[in-house]
Amino acid sequence: APGGNAAPVGADSGGRGQLLTSNLAGRLLMVSAERVRQLSKEGWIEKQGKDQFYLVDVVQGYIRFRNDADRRAQKSAADSRVRDARTREIELRNAVREGRLIEIDEAMAIVEQITGLFRAEAAGLPARVTRVTRDLQFRKTIETALNDILERVADIASEGGRAVASARVAGEAVAADAA
Repeated sequence: APGGNAAPVGADSGGRGQLLTSNLAGRLLMVSAERVRQLSKEGWIEKQGKDQFYLVDVVQGYIRFRNDADRRAQKSAADSRVRDARTREIELRNAVREGRLIEIDEAMAIVEQITGLFRAEAAGLPARVTRVTRDLQFRKTIETALNDILERVADIASEGGRAVASARVAGEAVAADAA
């Protein structure tokens, strides 16, 4: 047949279908004839003679090859995720050792300590300012303004604390799912 695309005439050998050339098998699988010959050399497709393959052998061999390739790709992706997680863990341990990273509980304790000190020191400010004049109305105005500032600071700190807590819960849920 012109172009060598026709299958050689051959009897069906034990339900394995007609004999095909590598060119026709390649067209069937949507790969090149050279790729069919390569898969045959690799043991995926059984060759019957010079450039001849049974139809069923071609299809099943190609399916086995693709399944194996998919399995290897999935395993490789999983291995990559494990390597990435280990790398991240090592980076975090190094950051802790180098003092670039601290536990969130430690950071929150430091913020609370500083905030408490600021609040205690600021509480005496109205009395210090009005000590000489003893102007109680002015003292009340300063206390009100200062309490407004401290309330806004507390609101922002509380919002930040909730965000940190939410992130921690989400992180723990992801870690639990991964385990």
